[in-house]
Amino acid sequence: MRRSVPAFLFLLIILLACRISEEENIHQTLNRREEALQKKEISLYLSCISKAYQDGDENFDRLRKRIEHYFSTFDQIKYGNWDRTIQVEGDSARVIQEFYLEVERQGKKNRYSGKESIFLKKEGRKWRIIKGL
Repeated sequence: MRRSVPAFLFLLIILLACRISEEENIHQTLNRREEALQKKEISLYLSCISKAYQDGDENFDRLRKRIEHYFSTFDQIKYGNWDRTIQVEGDSARVIQEFYLEVERQGKKNRYSGKESIFLKKEGRKWRIIKGL
């Protein structure tokens, strides 16, 4: 019995460390997306998106075209988020966060804010967005 308690605690610590690591990897994916929006870098943005992306009738190719249009249309894009919560279940995750988005074109600014729900899937060792943009 005494040996099983340390083994159980060791296993619990390993599992918690893996979960924290997975959450950190999800944070990194979402932070790369934020960087890509602000720099208007389509390749960096798409590196955060799964080829299996599907949200309603928008798949990966339609999302790519929409984001390319935004990047070519707006002179500047500012995006930020806060109050992020991450729920991980196996190789799937859901992120809920507050956000703001400010776009500028020819000196005119539009600002949007709200709550977004983003779904991710682990593909190999990387977390990628599969729904919610």
